[in-house]
Amino acid sequence: MQKFLAPLAMCLAMPLAAVAQSPGARSPDMTIGSVSVGDLHMILDGMGATLTLTGESDLKAPYVFAISKDGMSFGIFTACANPDGTDCRGVEFLAVFDSEQSAADISTIDQSYAAVSVFKTDENTVHVSRYVILDHGVSWANLLENAEVFEVLSAKISTQVNGHVTAQVTLDGVR
Repeated sequence: MQKFLAPLAMCLAMPLAAVAQSPGARSPDMTIGSVSVGDLHMILDGMGATLTLTGESDLKAPYVFAISKDGMSFGIFTACANPDGTDCRGVEFLAVFDSEQSAADISTIDQSYAAVSVFKTDENTVHVSRYVILDHGVSWANLLENAEVFEVLSAKISTQVNGHVTAQVTLDGVR
């Protein structure tokens, strides 16, 4: 019996040891139903982005600001169900660009990109947003794919709205 239990114990201990050695690791098929500030940091790592600021809103919802590997400033914001900033089941990726194009021109651009929202917030500012709802969970790989889609489309849109990235995301949403 001991010959059977010893190998079984080793088999059970090995996966636990692997998890203990990498507490921040996420399996691509891990289901994510809520995010924390640590998850936001891991999303940035997955994107190859550089963290510039971590904070929380007045409602205690965590957010991060970062610079993409291509130099685009963007933020990732959360929407949380609880007043203490927990149970965050919504993630918004947001980039802000300078643009003097008309609202009608921006609306035309928006209609070309179903995966993101493109909209004017004032005469000189355009937002590009991608919102991911985590209710009932999405895979970690899917969440990272959403980040990639946001980054690629934001870069394309930036060339359409003004030819280059100049705006910086701030706490107010604009530079």
